[in-house]
Amino acid sequence: MKTSQAFTILISTIAASVKADGEVFTVHGSGTTNPSKCIWHIMSLFEERSQITTRLTYRAIGSSAGQQEFLGVDNAMTEPGNPNITISSHAPHSDFGSGDIPISSADYDALNLAVESQEGGNSQNNGNHMVHLPYAMSSVSFFHNIPGVPDGDKGLKLSPCLLARIFNGKIQRWDSQEIIDENQHIEDILSEITSPIYVGRRSSGSSSTKSITEYLHATCSNEWPADMVSSDLGNKWHVSTNVCVGSGGMTDCVRNNPGSIGYMDSGHGWSEELAEVNLRNADGYYLTSRYAHDKGGITDAAKGVLPDEADLDWGDVNFLNKSGPYTWPIVVMSYIYVRKDVNRFMLSAEERGLMKIFLESLYRDDYFGRCKDLGFSAPPSDVKNMALRGINMIAWDFPFNPNTGKFDNMWSFEEGIKAIQGMGKFVISPNRKSLAGVSIEDIAGAEAKLMNDVKYLMQQWSNSQLASSEVQGDFIQILQDFQSQKNRTNAALVLAALSFTMWSCVIVGWVVKRYVFFK
Repeated sequence: MKTSQAFTILISTIAASVKADGEVFTVHGSGTTNPSKCIWHIMSLFEERSQITTRLTYRAIGSSAGQQEFLGVDNAMTEPGNPNITISSHAPHSDFGSGDIPISSADYDALNLAVESQEGGNSQNNGNHMVHLPYAMSSVSFFHNIPGVPDGDKGLKLSPCLLARIFNGKIQRWDSQEIIDENQHIEDILSEITSPIYVGRRSSGSSSTKSITEYLHATCSNEWPADMVSSDLGNKWHVSTNVCVGSGGMTDCVRNNPGSIGYMDSGHGWSEELAEVNLRNADGYYLTSRYAHDKGGITDAAKGVLPDEADLDWGDVNFLNKSGPYTWPIVVMSYIYVRKDVNRFMLSAEERGLMKIFLESLYRDDYFGRCKDLGFSAPPSDVKNMALRGINMIAWDFPFNPNTGKFDNMWSFEEGIKAIQGMGKFVISPNRKSLAGVSIEDIAGAEAKLMNDVKYLMQQWSNSQLASSEVQGDFIQILQDFQSQKNRTNAALVLAALSFTMWSCVIVGWVVKRYVFFK
């Protein structure tokens, strides 16, 4: 056994005993903002359902920054207690990374070369030292704020070349004849808009920017050349475009500027109730990403695209403009990146075990299920099985587990109700909840019910023919206020009072209609 390996095992044993006394186990990741709410949700479930104290964190900093922290280029790590021995020249800054784009072939090869040279050819990983774990499929779309233009299939339609000409500054008005020719069903609305198009674009490295620029180049290369494909175009953007920082900033750019257009992950746009642009897919059909999602057109893009195993080179993988009547043209896969030699960087066996069971939870519906409400789709079963094989490729190096009689993970999920066993120190139990978690679920359910009640009442009010258009307009404004995160608290109070008032009006309307009009 090498001296460095012996030291690693010794330090790992000491670290495990120290952690056992303090009983605070941590896992830290960073990367893409796209599925951050999904990751935070699952992490919060772990902290809620574990008996001992766990702390799982995720910094949503973008795919490019997440890859940078994961790869740890030129980040030297020395052997604990012996600074003269370098364990790795590419030590990750995080326990895991995440991104909506795969690690490039160049970075993948550089990492493998660095590890091989460090280990002197004694690697047990066949030259492949990291895994891609695909866990969530989503989409990127364009959203607009054109007054009077509806959402859905009756809304704005833009071909790839029209989008390219808008974002490269060649089309700067919604009443452009090129746009009207494609949208004759809303010609009256567009022809009355004389203000310039407000074009929002991301400020720095973004997987969304990479996805839409790849799409524009692949579908309209005459208007969007290859040198305009990047996660960060910098000063290559047309001077008429406007900088929007992050997904939240892009939301503000679109919402706060009438006549605007921007792009973001679809789930974020849906949650903010922004109007979506209908895009033309590879089969020539115009559709929105929400419609494609409901028809299975997000997961369809993964068919026949991925490598056979998680530890291979994924640099050429993309999901752009795949065929199929319902397939969305800009599909994104979110990945977790993990070093296969994680045992060299996470010295606590308990923390390695916590990360392993967290990774496995990404492929369980009782954990990932809430992510579907955020606009994400679970990958197809064959992709899921490949990812689970990838998790088992990692050198977890667990100590002997007396509960199983094997060298395996001390952490486990409680399935159903297991008396005594479910109270185990390292058991993640869905039967253990916090008041905060229950309250949040109740509030979310009440909010959705209240919204549906008011929409129903508005329909009844309209049908009663007792409400003026001015009053109906006021109700619609309240609903729009309710969609805004900033105004939801105040709007909820107004909606509660409005619900009572409208029920009363509906009853009065029915009485009048029944006993006066038809007396």
